[in-house]
Amino acid sequence: MYKILLVDDEKLELNAIANYIRWEDMGIVVAGTAKNGREALQAMEACKPDIILTDVRMPIMNGLEFASKAKQLDKNVKIVFLSGHDEFQYIKSALAIEAMGYLLKPVDTAELTQLMQRVILKCQEDKQLSESAEATKEKLVRSLAAEQDEELRREWVKRIAMLPHPLPTIGRFRVCCCSLDAIDPGLPALETPMPVPLPAGPAALTGKQRQAILSLTEAKLAVMHLPSYVWAVDELRFCALSYVVDDAEDVGLPALMEELVEEAGNRFGVVLSVGISRLGRYLEELHERFGEAREANGDKFYSGTGRVIRYAAHAPAAPASALHVLDIAEQLNDAIAHLQTEQAEAILSGYFGAFAANRTSRDAIIAGTMQLISEVERKFAPLFEARAEQRAEQRPGQRSEQHDGQRSEQHDGQRSEQHDGQRAAPPAGHGESPLGIDWKTITEPGSVERLHAYLLAWCGGIMTVIRDRDHDKNLNVVHQIAAMIHARYGEALTVDDLAAKVYLTPNYIRTLFKQKTGETILEYMTKVRIERASELLNDKSLKIHEVARAAGYENVSYFCSLFQKHRGVTPNEYRKKYL
Repeated sequence: MYKILLVDDEKLELNAIANYIRWEDMGIVVAGTAKNGREALQAMEACKPDIILTDVRMPIMNGLEFASKAKQLDKNVKIVFLSGHDEFQYIKSALAIEAMGYLLKPVDTAELTQLMQRVILKCQEDKQLSESAEATKEKLVRSLAAEQDEELRREWVKRIAMLPHPLPTIGRFRVCCCSLDAIDPGLPALETPMPVPLPAGPAALTGKQRQAILSLTEAKLAVMHLPSYVWAVDELRFCALSYVVDDAEDVGLPALMEELVEEAGNRFGVVLSVGISRLGRYLEELHERFGEAREANGDKFYSGTGRVIRYAAHAPAAPASALHVLDIAEQLNDAIAHLQTEQAEAILSGYFGAFAANRTSRDAIIAGTMQLISEVERKFAPLFEARAEQRAEQRPGQRSEQHDGQRSEQHDGQRSEQHDGQRAAPPAGHGESPLGIDWKTITEPGSVERLHAYLLAWCGGIMTVIRDRDHDKNLNVVHQIAAMIHARYGEALTVDDLAAKVYLTPNYIRTLFKQKTGETILEYMTKVRIERASELLNDKSLKIHEVARAAGYENVSYFCSLFQKHRGVTPNEYRKKYL
């Protein structure tokens, strides 16, 4: 449906034209109405009509003046004049501003329908020509941006200048290279469990959503009321060329891109990164400015995605030998083994923090990080293998099923295919890791920040497993101590004796037992002995001193005092009262 704006100062005439003519049958919808030229200009901004039907004689701003201004706003809009005066000068003026026709009041419906058919045909022709011209323009701009030969670039510029809507060949401009990047999760805590999946890129975006983001960019640049052009580079990248006149507009462009990054995230849930080139003076420089914008966008690998980055020349990248990976791995292994979270974070921050300053190459960073992970894996893989074996022993039924499955070559092959489909294959030289390493994330990171985030979380997973192991081991020590107390409560048992049996220091087992049970070893031993003494008092053949000795107390007075403290009565009173 094409949109029409109706303009007439006579209210009855305007209502009749708007409500009693069957516009839908012509493929037209009434998008707005106005009673003078000034109102019509405002309505035109709001409803963006394809056709305008306007009276000639109106107060404030007549139809001819309005039509002239309307053509300045949108040279493609189709104008039809309406008047009660069949005067030649009106027809002449209408033709001067490229009007599509001239109707006399009262409107003849058949004449209006015939004229609107011609108007719609013209709209369709112009749309096809415009689409063809835009396709040519995009092809030429893409060719100019990629062309390295100066002579050919001059040829592309000449052809662009001949288009219906050309770009200025002279004027200050900048190129913005925009990319739809994977969502960075930030820097997770080291305690994050393993494995650590990170979000993938915006592969789920539909073609309509990508086009909507390009349209949003065009709308943002249109606010500057200066020439601009947006074109797609590939599915996840597009560029924007924006002309600037003064320094204020030049300063405003990065701010405009910041707004675009924020709105793209809020509306479409994607992370947009923008690289901005230096100023260009001539359109022939588009190739150089495009290269700068692309390089600036590539700096997101060091600074992180979701940012607006201005081009800056950099010194050559530092050589890979400066990484000192083995020293870093040794420090990191020590911090992980001793559960020194802050130290591990500092080591990784220092390791990754130097890359941006040194401009270390992407390949060198990935290679160094793979070596770092391999060193850590070599250190802690036995821990995870032992953990897996322990869990398998706790689930004998599952272990049996797995064992039976391994004896079947057919089943084993199917299981292998399923596993390969669910997990990205590690790089050559790396088998399946018990530490659950995601080699795809490591070898194809969107940024150093993303790689840093993964290693933080991965090391945190190792530390979590170590804590769990230590927790289980400590509980086992506490159980051993409690079992020895129950077995040997009648002996002159000391903390030193217990510590020697579990090969730990007395002070350590005192602290450990208190942490895990909430009471001291002495308190627990006393509780066990008093409970045993209460049971022995059931046997009236035993004397009090015999009960005391059997419960582990040589001093009868001390035993009686302790018993009364815990039971509220003496041993004799307990025997008389409760037995």
